[in-house]
Amino acid sequence: MALATPDWRLCRTVIFRLIFSLLNRNQITEESFTKELNFLHLKKEASRLIVSELENRMKQTVMHKDLGKQVSYQYLLRLECYKLIKHLLGEKTYEGFKIWW
Repeated sequence: MALATPDWRLCRTVIFRLIFSLLNRNQITEESFTKELNFLHLKKEASRLIVSELENRMKQTVMHKDLGKQVSYQYLLRLECYKLIKHLLGEKTYEGFKIWW
């Protein structure tokens, strides 16, 4: 059994879209970062905003092409975890997630 490398496309897609959305709506700005650490550290308010928006985003749904029903991003991540478990148990070869939307 070959060791599976997790496919992070789903996580990257959700997180990148969230970050760019917050930037485009000016919810995250230069003032959201501390100047003392060369703008590499988020202030508490900005961190709370990102966590809150990520929680909301994970509840959003998309139509799953194989299941034929609406599923949340959180459920999609769970499905990917199940696929990795099956791979590690030797039941099925892991196939990486492919974005279809």
